[in-house]
Amino acid sequence: MATTTNPTATNLMSWEAFEQLPDDGMHHEIIEGVLIALPPPKSRHSIIASIVAKELFAIETRAQCSAFGEAGYKLTHDPPTWIQPDVSFLSQARVNDTDPDGYFLGAPELAVEVISPSESANDVLAKAELMLKHGGQAVWVIYPKRKKVEVKLADRTSVTLGIDDKLTLPDLLPGWELPVAKLFE
Repeated sequence: MATTTNPTATNLMSWEAFEQLPDDGMHHEIIEGVLIALPPPKSRHSIIASIVAKELFAIETRAQCSAFGEAGYKLTHDPPTWIQPDVSFLSQARVNDTDPDGYFLGAPELAVEVISPSESANDVLAKAELMLKHGGQAVWVIYPKRKKVEVKLADRTSVTLGIDDKLTLPDLLPGWELPVAKLFE
């Protein structure tokens, strides 16, 4: 289950305090000054994220983008917001412009989140909205138990895809598609 440290508005966690957190084996993010801690993902979550990552790694050169598993993105400094999607896809120009000792700034063009039993779908959807607000083009929210994918786009439209549908992102990945069924094989 997600652990949220919910400080009052006058006691939000600072960026500096977030960067000093010890490695306790938990997955940490900070959303508008509120610390979120999740346990490591279970196998189904990891398998699905790996399938998406492999599909995106395969088209990096053609798409002039880079795929990442669990890269960190600094959305805002004040209030501090830093997220780590399960998988992300970022244009090569943005990768090249990033300080190798810093965080990627702004949201990835594509973020993929796999819903785990330890997190609330509402929390993930709120995080998806933040990513779209801070420059993301699309967020794919994968629901393993329902075998569905919610595609949220920058224009604030969304569509839910089922097992017989295909994931596409024509603006970023022209001609590429991934059958939703492949995520759940």
